[in-house]
Amino acid sequence: MRKNSYLRLRIGVALLLSISLASCSPSSQTEQPAPTTSEPSATAIASNQPASSEPFSEEGVPPEALLHRETSVPSASSKDPVESQAASTHAVEASNLQPSSKEASPPNDPVFQPKSPSLAGIKLAATDKTVVKHYGMPSDTYLLPDDNDRSIEIWEYDGMSVGFDEQDRVVYVEINSSKTDTGIRGLAFGMDGSEAARLLGIPADDRTNVLTLQVSGGWMKLDLDPDSRKVLSLKLLAKNI
Repeated sequence: MRKNSYLRLRIGVALLLSISLASCSPSSQTEQPAPTTSEPSATAIASNQPASSEPFSEEGVPPEALLHRETSVPSASSKDPVESQAASTHAVEASNLQPSSKEASPPNDPVFQPKSPSLAGIKLAATDKTVVKHYGMPSDTYLLPDDNDRSIEIWEYDGMSVGFDEQDRVVYVEINSSKTDTGIRGLAFGMDGSEAARLLGIPADDRTNVLTLQVSGGWMKLDLDPDSRKVLSLKLLAKNI
């Protein structure tokens, strides 16, 4: 009797336990939380970040450090290739502007030689081809009659005139501007008349406005300004004109 009561009790407990498990199974499935991914969301990351008194930028670096990094002077290797090329071009251009210390200076003009006179590098009796070789074709030409009923053909250049006889030989050279070099050391248009007289080896005379010196084959003549006593023109003339 007691044994049967014990068996009934165990069977009843087992039934109650099975019924209780069956009733709890659906609720556990409905209340099961949604699966989570291995990577947390941006919102969760933001909420989990610790509060800080200073704002941070990318990779947790303070803005002061980024500002210092951006404003630091870049190295030569980090420069833009275009800017580097332009800088080197400017450097080359600047170096080309500097005069070369090895460049030879032009030779000095010869001293005045009365036995072999010339003016602007042109001697008396030189041919027209020689003049063209040194100065090119003239800007203008015209005929100038002389005292012997002959005509001299004048070739005009910038600051200079050259006259030819009927045989196309030089009989007249005149410099009337500082644009043309005299070809004689120290002698120049606009210089002081007394200094010009010293270079030519003739005495200076304040009573005349013309300095004249006889040379081989003709004359050297300098016209002076009456007021300033400066050289206004320089002429090399043949004897027969």
